[in-house]
Amino acid sequence: MERFLVMLKFSCNIDYIPVSVDFIENYMPEANGAYVKVYLLALSLAVYGYEMSASSIASQLNLLESDVINAFDYWNKKGALKYDKDSGNISFSAKEENMNVSISTRQAEPIQNTESSPSKKSIDQVSNAMTQNKELADLCLLAQEILGKTLTNSEIETLYYFYDELQLSPEVITILLEYCVSNGKKNMNYIEKVAISWNKNGIFTIDAADKFITAEKEKNGYEYKIRKLFGIENRNLSKTEENYLKTWHDKFLMDEDMVELAYEYCIMQTTKLSFPYINSILKRWHELNIHNIADAKKDHEDFKTKNKSQKDLSVYDDNNINYDELEEIMRDKM
Repeated sequence: MERFLVMLKFSCNIDYIPVSVDFIENYMPEANGAYVKVYLLALSLAVYGYEMSASSIASQLNLLESDVINAFDYWNKKGALKYDKDSGNISFSAKEENMNVSISTRQAEPIQNTESSPSKKSIDQVSNAMTQNKELADLCLLAQEILGKTLTNSEIETLYYFYDELQLSPEVITILLEYCVSNGKKNMNYIEKVAISWNKNGIFTIDAADKFITAEKEKNGYEYKIRKLFGIENRNLSKTEENYLKTWHDKFLMDEDMVELAYEYCIMQTTKLSFPYINSILKRWHELNIHNIADAKKDHEDFKTKNKSQKDLSVYDDNNINYDELEEIMRDKM
């Protein structure tokens, strides 16, 4: 079959990015394709004087944020650009021209003094940033869709604060908004408190946000079941009570059935709900590596057999209890 050699002709009738011949001939051939993508996008940002976070670059190029950082490290070592990790500045040099772009590539870190008034940009500054960064403009539109309303200037400033000061990527902010709305919270003041909490707890990635939400759903489901078991589903738990549940769930690894059994023993001995007493039982089981009903009941029967004459334990005062002493009393009584 006869083949024809067709010469491909290229032309350009659009704005251009000045990629040097040196880069094409000497740097590009041996480079990772992903690194080339990062280089070209960063170069375009430099030409137009835009700023973009490493996470946003990763999202736009369908890469991992670590790939973006590694790309800048690679090109810096090769001498194709200059990358200052401390300032986040990326600079390109082409003969007599110097092109600079400031990109937030540093590891996202918790902000300081979040209890004070937040450092928010004005609506004009935010509008300018969104004009230069389509991802941020899209975030604003998506936020209005999620919240089901048109955002006020103040709310838009707060939204940008999440990105600019709290260092949450647009993707994580979207997850944040959806999480708050799923909990029936659409007030931006409430959402801001959650955003600050995520910053403090190092929730900067999609994976971290997903893990947090999954853990919260599991914890809330656990909490609801325990509150219903204790007959207190119509009120919120106190901070102390919340800490007990967190200990039972996260540290002792006790499921709802084990808590229910401990609650039954508590009522039998004290005739009332006592978080410290239940905690002492669950702590004992945890120390004995007892995590199922059968073993727990056997342990209870063994103690009843060994200790037939005990002091009467009917009512506990939940205040000022010595937990070690309480556990010892419980062991003697069971």
